[in-house]
Amino acid sequence: MGLALLLSGCIFSPKKGAGGGGIEPPKYLVPESPEFVMLNLKEAYTKKDSTGYKACFDPNYFGTSQDVVLQTPIDTLTFAKEAEHIASLARSAATVELELKPAMVRSTDSGDPAGWALIQNPIQSLGVYDGGNSFIVTPTQEIIEFRFIPKTPDSSSPTDTTWKIVKWNEIRS
Repeated sequence: MGLALLLSGCIFSPKKGAGGGGIEPPKYLVPESPEFVMLNLKEAYTKKDSTGYKACFDPNYFGTSQDVVLQTPIDTLTFAKEAEHIASLARSAATVELELKPAMVRSTDSGDPAGWALIQNPIQSLGVYDGGNSFIVTPTQEIIEFRFIPKTPDSSSPTDTTWKIVKWNEIRS
């Protein structure tokens, strides 16, 4: 009897066929601007979507994280480490909340290669909750910089340019 119920589904199962229920896959913007990349990052991170998350990063991505308060060594981040991080989140029961500032200011840094873009402190709040464990980023105690590299020409974009995160630095003070 139990096997028959398992195979036939349950009254709580999503509707099958056209217009069926279930979880909709995340929807992403064409990364035609660094701001759109940040919106895609938020969507992928909160949905724990490894494919969408990795698509936000350039394969040569390099990041650093440093806690000045605790005097911890600088942690280095690579594309592979970011991929493992999101895969680990996806395997967990953790919930993720990420809110971006309504107005992200795009600028440049004269120390960066020509064409790169910079967005500083775009995160309004970030929390990862896993049972009794919580990791919360307090924006007033962190400096976070995202640097973006353009790809031109790119016919998939209405602006003929797409962007990816190439560098990410965060310093907790």
